Amino acid sequence: MDALDDHIFQEDDHRTAFIFISPTTSPTDPPSTTTTTRPAKRRRVSSKKTHPSHQENNNTNPQDLTSSTFFPPLLSAKESPRCINLRTSLFQTTWPLLESRIAEVLRSSNATTLEEVTSFLSSFADGGKADRGEADGGEGKDGCADSRATATAGEKIPAGFIITGPNIAGQELLFEQIGEELVEGGARMVRVRSGEGANLKAVLKKIVREAGRFGSEDEDEDGQLGRKGGRRYLDYDLEALHDVVKTKGGKRVVVAFQDSEGFDNALLADLVRLFWEWRGRIGFEVLFGIATSVELFQARLLKSTARLMVGRQFDVVQADKVLERVFRSAVVGARAKVRVGEGLLRGWVERQGGEVVGVGGFVSSLKYAYMCHFYANPLSFLLAEETELEREVLQSEHLEAVRTLESFRTHVEAAVEARQLKHAQMLLENDEYLAKWILEQGTRREEYLVQLLRSLHLLVALGSHTTPFTELYITALSDGIELSADSQVLEKVKQLSPGELIALIGRLLDAIRDGSAELDLPGWEDDAEELTKPLAEIRDDIEVLEERAKTDRNSLKSKYSAQSRVVRTTVVAQKVQLSHDTATLTEDDKAFTEAIDRLAEVLTRHIQSDPVTSCPLHEAWLYDAKSPYRDVFVPRPGVTFSRALSRPHDYLSCACCKPNGSLSGTLPTTSVLYHLYLEAGALINVADLWSAYLALVGEDTDIGLDERTALVHFYRGLGELRAMGFVKQSKKKADHIAKLKWL
Repeated sequence: MDALDDHIFQEDDHRTAFIFISPTTSPTDPPSTTTTTRPAKRRRVSSKKTHPSHQENNNTNPQDLTSSTFFPPLLSAKESPRCINLRTSLFQTTWPLLESRIAEVLRSSNATTLEEVTSFLSSFADGGKADRGEADGGEGKDGCADSRATATAGEKIPAGFIITGPNIAGQELLFEQIGEELVEGGARMVRVRSGEGANLKAVLKKIVREAGRFGSEDEDEDGQLGRKGGRRYLDYDLEALHDVVKTKGGKRVVVAFQDSEGFDNALLADLVRLFWEWRGRIGFEVLFGIATSVELFQARLLKSTARLMVGRQFDVVQADKVLERVFRSAVVGARAKVRVGEGLLRGWVERQGGEVVGVGGFVSSLKYAYMCHFYANPLSFLLAEETELEREVLQSEHLEAVRTLESFRTHVEAAVEARQLKHAQMLLENDEYLAKWILEQGTRREEYLVQLLRSLHLLVALGSHTTPFTELYITALSDGIELSADSQVLEKVKQLSPGELIALIGRLLDAIRDGSAELDLPGWEDDAEELTKPLAEIRDDIEVLEERAKTDRNSLKSKYSAQSRVVRTTVVAQKVQLSHDTATLTEDDKAFTEAIDRLAEVLTRHIQSDPVTSCPLHEAWLYDAKSPYRDVFVPRPGVTFSRALSRPHDYLSCACCKPNGSLSGTLPTTSVLYHLYLEAGALINVADLWSAYLALVGEDTDIGLDERTALVHFYRGLGELRAMGFVKQSKKKADHIAKLKWL
């Protein structure tokens, strides 16, 4: 019996044991010299605390960073360190400036809503009566925002209902700004998302920790919270938060549910009820981010829960309008060093509309484009200032790279067609001439971008188009800007009345004088005399004609206006025929028509721009690569998994895997099972799959695995297939697995 007990498996027989050795001693030291004190328990370190090595990096001088080669050498590793440093410093200087500009745009977009929300919550700060007309958002439902309520703020919980629209993820910055304002006012702010609110205990834990500002040093081994020398509380006990606000002040605690419609109805009801019960000790205030409407949100709540709150509705600037402002400033504006190409930019806009990515996703895409451009384009250093670009910077490899560009080839062909044969020959054969020409393209790039922005600004000032600004800019990049005589913009301009034309010319003159703050475009009135002078003359002529027509009590019209078009009806053989004719024009009408033609000719001559691909060396400052962006922001893990499992040799480069991707027992277990998985139907019998696998790797094969070892490999491979999302347990048959399809 004793011998039998020796062979019985005990759990402790295979339990892992760890031996800790003091770093000041060695394993060979006698027991008397080693320490016997229990080591202190390792606690979680707050993410706000920085590792010493990180602190050293944070204190590094930015100039030292730019002197280091963070980017790899390009041009077959022949790129000089100076060029690498230029590319690195360009990214480190251009993107932070653009990012700060984007932050300014986002903050200004939320300024009105931020002021309304903070002033509403501040009206309840003293716990007294709030103005019902200001605090209530109109006639509400179930008493949630009932203007007839007579309860004071101390009896009801102040609630702000922020209508964010469907793109709640895009309003992350708004809640951050609200939190900053409230914290500066002495309140405590906690933001809770639906993913963090699985149950009541989880939400209370987050509220207590963040509002009470408890750190890892305030938690004991049992997970209880409390200050040193004070009482210990459970980490979800509001009494711990009350202890903090009582001793340190800041009684107001604002809880913001960013995506409130993602929370369970019962959970929200329990939280509101709990906040109301603690209203005498902790001044809870709530904010709800709502994607639909207040009415639909209130319909989800119990009447008893809704009556515990008094609130107001706040409408925020919709994400599409904010996105357009960011687009104007960061993509189109003069501060943008790198221009995003038409194809990639159109994909971004379509993704914003189709997948509701949010402004943050758009900014991340733009930053990734900047990073890829400066990281992988050896000519991106040409965006540096003229003082940093010298002839010595250009290497022979740069010159050869320029000669292979599509824009360079187009420029040389155009020079040949224009009979500038000497210029074309020198570009192809003389390196010094080519280097000088390359350095001159920076000035031409600036001239092109200024003309593009000015034309876009004037086109928007016309106000005669219904195309969104994003589409207008994308079209300008790909096709250029050209106002032909039969364009829709000029057709609408020609049909305007005299008063409307005078107002239009006034807008154009104001646009030229003031420029555009969103585009960072200064006014160019001093450089636009050829445009402003004829515009002012045309405006004066139209004003004189209009004044004369008013004196004669006539209506001033042109041949393009609707009043000058007459429809004549003729009956021939009992059939009605319609013919269009032009009414007789007076001398003033003819003069007005001539003024309109002059205006159209001036606009056609000055509002124009070439496609971006017509600029020589546009590859140095235009980024339009789609594949890296698609792989990063629109990942396809299913395709990657399938290729890796079907052809593991492409990734492992091992001798046991065949390059042709055929099935053999030498492949990794998961790869073998995947090949068998492809040959099976929608439902796979696990026993059949095991038999097929054993036939490939069993003892009768060259692999020679025994059944027990093969079974271990089989279950591990099957588990990996399940983890990668290829199979799941079938509900129809217990001994079968079902295939899953990647979308």
